[in-house]
Amino acid sequence: MNQSTLSYLTEQAKTARDDAAKLLATERHNKQRIAQQLEMLKSYRNDYATELQRQLLDGLAPATVATFRAFLTSLEDAIERAEATLMQQDQRLDKSQSHWQQQQQKLQSFNTLQSRQSSRAMRDRVRAEQRLADEFTTNLTARRIVGAGNG
Repeated sequence: MNQSTLSYLTEQAKTARDDAAKLLATERHNKQRIAQQLEMLKSYRNDYATELQRQLLDGLAPATVATFRAFLTSLEDAIERAEATLMQQDQRLDKSQSHWQQQQQKLQSFNTLQSRQSSRAMRDRVRAEQRLADEFTTNLTARRIVGAGNG
């Protein structure tokens, strides 16, 4: 694989990894938002149940009790839906995390290949320079021997 192809693939892998990281951040933010909404619903339900208890002690009309209970039931339903949504978001987050990790591994693989290719090129340059130096030394030595034989 030539250097330009490997550089192109590395850049593509980096872009894919960065896109996966952005998606992962979005999924984390969504999970946090859903969890906050769930906690708000639970808090509201607890406050409302506490208020119902307080008003029951003060004496409450049966129609008002039914209204309170119906509202509490709707809050419970909303909490169940929010919990289900949170579970779904957890699954999306896990999938996004896994995708990011795969993209990161892919990028690391290309970086490793580039590093190996650079090391190989450097080693080849050093060997070529050493061959030239050896040839120069050999030629210089040969000229001295020839020159010494003529003088």
